[in-house]
Amino acid sequence: MSIKSVIDSLCSFSLHEKVVSMVIEEIIHIHDKYQFEIKLEYQLEHKKRSTTYDIETYLFFPYSLGINEQSYSKIDFYNDIQSYIRLKTPTVLLQDMAKGEESPLGKLRNNIKVLRSSVTPYNIEQYKYKMKMFGCIFKSAIRDHVAFILIKKNAGDIEDLLDKYQESIKNITSSFRELRTFLNVPSINKDIFSMYIFGDEYLSLLSESYSYELLEYLKSIEIPNKNLYRERLLGLIKDEIEYRINNHYPSIPEVDSTNEKFIFRASVLKKYIGNVLFLNTRIKQEGSFWEQIVFAIAAGVAMMFAVLATFSAQVIYPKVSMPLFIILVVSYMFKDRIKELMRGYLGSKLRNILFDHKMSIFYSPKEKLGWCKESFSFVNDSKIPNKIMRLRNRDHMTEIENGWLGEKSILYRKRTKLIRGKLERIYKDYRVESINDIIRLNVMKFLTKMDNPQKALYVSEGDSYQKIYGKRVYHVNMIMKYSMGNLIRYKRFRIVLSQDGIKRIEEVVMDEETL
Repeated sequence: MSIKSVIDSLCSFSLHEKVVSMVIEEIIHIHDKYQFEIKLEYQLEHKKRSTTYDIETYLFFPYSLGINEQSYSKIDFYNDIQSYIRLKTPTVLLQDMAKGEESPLGKLRNNIKVLRSSVTPYNIEQYKYKMKMFGCIFKSAIRDHVAFILIKKNAGDIEDLLDKYQESIKNITSSFRELRTFLNVPSINKDIFSMYIFGDEYLSLLSESYSYELLEYLKSIEIPNKNLYRERLLGLIKDEIEYRINNHYPSIPEVDSTNEKFIFRASVLKKYIGNVLFLNTRIKQEGSFWEQIVFAIAAGVAMMFAVLATFSAQVIYPKVSMPLFIILVVSYMFKDRIKELMRGYLGSKLRNILFDHKMSIFYSPKEKLGWCKESFSFVNDSKIPNKIMRLRNRDHMTEIENGWLGEKSILYRKRTKLIRGKLERIYKDYRVESINDIIRLNVMKFLTKMDNPQKALYVSEGDSYQKIYGKRVYHVNMIMKYSMGNLIRYKRFRIVLSQDGIKRIEEVVMDEETL
């Protein structure tokens, strides 16, 4: 989804949505050929002890794709989906990254001074934490600054922002690299020093990458000093590459190479720095206790039937006889079946209420921050809320496509609760404003029964005709309901697929009456 489309969609919200959007925001985009990603942002409720939010995702599949209870199980779904919960990176302007003692760089510098004088486990952890936070905040700041340049139309504004970009990058990188001398002392061991090296290399790679993005942008616009800014950006890139070469950092791309090592190292550095904001989870099955209670009730009902049948038979046949023997055997047979039927019936009712599993969320092995529950199920149209069906807005073409057999619908539910006080205590040096819930779904199993993506067509041209090729695509509709407290929001998307993978994702604009 482009920046422009996101801004346009935000501007088109109704008054109610504008209030909700201050609390809930979403971005959906194609991650790769077979995966798409939904990033939801929930602001923490600072007046409450904890924040709880719910996501209900309905996926509507064309009947021809053969997605049903037999072909696509619960296990298949959880293998295809990846879910991450992380804190949103604190917002800092790029030009403020290294200004003052309270800036991200200032906090890191003060921590290094403390570490030099006292290399304790606590100080090492704080240093590692602040080093990673600095990297995360820098990435967010440079990304936002570049994104802001891309949406500007006025040439003067663009040149002003390009000046600030170059000035800020030079100031941040030079100030950060001055910290090297603080750590280059005998009391700082190799492992501690390596954390700085990783952060330094990551900083250089980000500066280079976003400078290339700006160079690509300059090709598409006309500003008075275009060539000057192009030369400056190329100079900045050249300086960063030379810096990494001089410091023996292996992340140097080469023209006649697959650059496997470069891409792998850049990916590892990104994960290493970024994991400070990700929250860890431990999974266990939801409702194990209640499931055992249900099984006990089923066994009790079956036993009650068997006992009543035995007592009744002994009243009719007080002496041991063949009829009594047959009745006892038959009662045992029915007892076993009643038990299994009751287990299945009550179990299905229980699963409709409970979630499939519960994930405890931790910052550290002993610091629990909340929990997350998930469930997956196929749902009949009769079980889908009327509002969701109105948003789906099926037409006759949809019914014809599916042979009047309808669509197969999947419901994925997710409920998350985070304890605000613990989050603020852990990240006390940085204000935690919101939570990012990232959901990534792999669509490969949805493609197995699709037709060839290329279809031959013919068009007439005067007295002749020409053979051309069109693209065969399938539409999977997705409706999301996400809520926090009394705030509820709905969004509808159309995922356009072919046998080759994901073609595009379209947001379906809904009128206010439907909402």
